[in-house]
Amino acid sequence: MTIRLGSVVDGGALRRWTALLLAGALVGSLATGCSARPRAATTLPAALRVGTTPIFPPLTMKQDGKLAGVEVDFANLLGQQLGVEVSITELPWNELIPALVDGKIDVIMSGMSITPSRTRYVDFTVPYMTVGQMAVVRKVDQPRLRDQTAMDQPTSRVGVLQNTTGDYFARRSLKQARVVGLVTVDDGIAALRAGDIDFFLSDAPTIWEITAPNKPENFDLAGIYRPLTTEYLAWAVRQEDQSLRHQLNTTVLLWEQNGQLEDIIDDWVRTRRVTLRMK
Repeated sequence: MTIRLGSVVDGGALRRWTALLLAGALVGSLATGCSARPRAATTLPAALRVGTTPIFPPLTMKQDGKLAGVEVDFANLLGQQLGVEVSITELPWNELIPALVDGKIDVIMSGMSITPSRTRYVDFTVPYMTVGQMAVVRKVDQPRLRDQTAMDQPTSRVGVLQNTTGDYFARRSLKQARVVGLVTVDDGIAALRAGDIDFFLSDAPTIWEITAPNKPENFDLAGIYRPLTTEYLAWAVRQEDQSLRHQLNTTVLLWEQNGQLEDIIDDWVRTRRVTLRMK
């Protein structure tokens, strides 16, 4: 099938994901010898506490000192449609899942990819967007670094955001390159300009944001728009909060059907999109 990186997942795929995630939860319980999960709450919280880490523009970021981006618009629209008050808490990336599990927030909306390791601790909704890791380089180096083999060389230095899927990909797949962990996208751009790294990896929407035509300050940088992974972005809830998860799944499907999902994404992701052919 065809999946557009940076686009919404089609309705059929969303429904298939719902079935797959439910099946995965059942298999996980059987594999670990666990009995049923804790009984789910039957009502939505009066106030929905959303956790986010604003370091992934344009999904979640700071704009004029305020939280902004795709996820922030999603959270505000979610509150309107579910009839609940929404409060958004800014947290470091490594604290999102612990805060959710400990009951300090109710849902993670932070451009988080579904991964097997994360599903050990939280449950994900159906995905709202398909993305992949891409690279940005110094424009002067683009001719020699655009080759597919250039990244995994003993002389290559690859910057990644720590504990993200880009980090996991680089440390698993790049056998020769030196992987450099960074905290923010700004750190990655600064390291690239300083010559401390040769590639900076991040989610496709972030790479598009960095190299967008309306970013003249970044004209010295160039994107390599070749997806290195295929990932599904979704929201995370506590494993016992199946009522909330059901409400969020229903909302994502509704937004996909009525166009609200794509409208919000298109408001923020206005640059190049890449098509992947998947068998």
